[in-house]
Amino acid sequence: MDYEKIFYLKYRKRLSTYELLQRFPEALQQVADVALMEVPETTLREIMEEEGEYLRLKRLKQRFSDFL
Repeated sequence: MDYEKIFYLKYRKRLSTYELLQRFPEALQQVADVALMEVPETTLREIMEEEGEYLRLKRLKQRFSDFL
């Protein structure tokens, strides 16, 4: 499962995170990452324990920022 498809289903087709997890249990990490795109960056920095994870999510958020 790729991020583009999950992003499309979540933000274009308006499927909930729960529905995405039910449909794609093997893509837990990607679904969680896409769901975290709704969180403001300041809050994201506070909740992320590792700097590398925060930077990865920030880059992912920038990649899809035109569509949010």
